[in-house]
Amino acid sequence: MKLKYNFVINEVAGQKIALPIDCGYGEQSVIKTNETGAFILEILKNDITKQEILEKINQEFSVESQETLENWLDNFLEKLKNAEVLSDD
Repeated sequence: MKLKYNFVINEVAGQKIALPIDCGYGEQSVIKTNETGAFILEILKNDITKQEILEKINQEFSVESQETLENWLDNFLEKLKNAEVLSDD
């Protein structure tokens, strides 16, 4: 899976914001997230599997519960799919 569009990730008032630069959707495609979400958006610029994402998160962050992480990641990826910015190809 990977992002369908290019995003620029910035911090605005302490919040990570991903702004699409080539999708033409406008404001509704702005993604507000935390540091982990921004990290995932960065690595989704290249084709990657869910398992590879989990491995990269574990390398970058201190994770107490793998089950909680996997549930959070599933929810995050589902939100990206619903926003039509994630490709499963």
